Amino acid sequence: MSSPGRDRRVNIPNRREKETSSPTSWKAPAYGRPQPAPKQEPRQPRAPRQPRQPRKDGGRGRQQRPRAPQGLPKDHPLRASAWARVVEHDLGESVLVVVTEHDGTLGRVATVEGAEFQAVGERVYIGDDRSKRTVVERLLGVAKLERLSPAAQEQLPLAMAELVKANAAHFLKGFYNVAGPINRKTHAFQLLNGVGPKKAEEMVEARRSKGGFASFETLDDACGLDGAGALAHRFSEEILDRNLQPRLVEMLLPVKA
Repeated sequence: MSSPGRDRRVNIPNRREKETSSPTSWKAPAYGRPQPAPKQEPRQPRAPRQPRQPRKDGGRGRQQRPRAPQGLPKDHPLRASAWARVVEHDLGESVLVVVTEHDGTLGRVATVEGAEFQAVGERVYIGDDRSKRTVVERLLGVAKLERLSPAAQEQLPLAMAELVKANAAHFLKGFYNVAGPINRKTHAFQLLNGVGPKKAEEMVEARRSKGGFASFETLDDACGLDGAGALAHRFSEEILDRNLQPRLVEMLLPVKA
């Protein structure tokens, strides 16, 4: 028994001890009848395996997809023309730079093995009929203007001149015998290299006096001009510069039979 003057001390657990004290492991007893275990349904027998079918590829691996036919698509610009004129022949690479007769598209084609040298302006068949291809093996694609050699750029007017001369009646009827003023100050003849306002008036007067130009020889003698070369030079400028307007190459090509 403690004395009346003695302090009584009560041992009170601190807060940390309360928080870290482990919960009781006692669980409430289950009430009611025990539930029976669910019955397991009998397993269905597996279907017998089907025998493997022999592979179509002979067991060589994954079946190969059919390859697309080689060559340019049908809507490619080079396939719109059956004939073209040679601009440059690279014998080392066996490649021709050509300009199509249909619309003046510049393209690159591979020659057959052992093909002879093709001169500038030579006419070659590039159409789909393989039996007619004596020089061209396959079409490679459109020639990029920025990659044209200086020789090809210089020889393009010569190739176009051969096209114009071979179809003189078409270009005389479609241009030289019908050309008129573009506006109040400019005549269509002034689109040609070396033709100014005075020269254009002289050409108009010569055409009137001749009743039209029957041939390039008549035009050249009457006007003092290389008519085929001047028109071919204009075509070449438009082919190399797509922003040049107006575009005679689009007005006069393709050649109408």
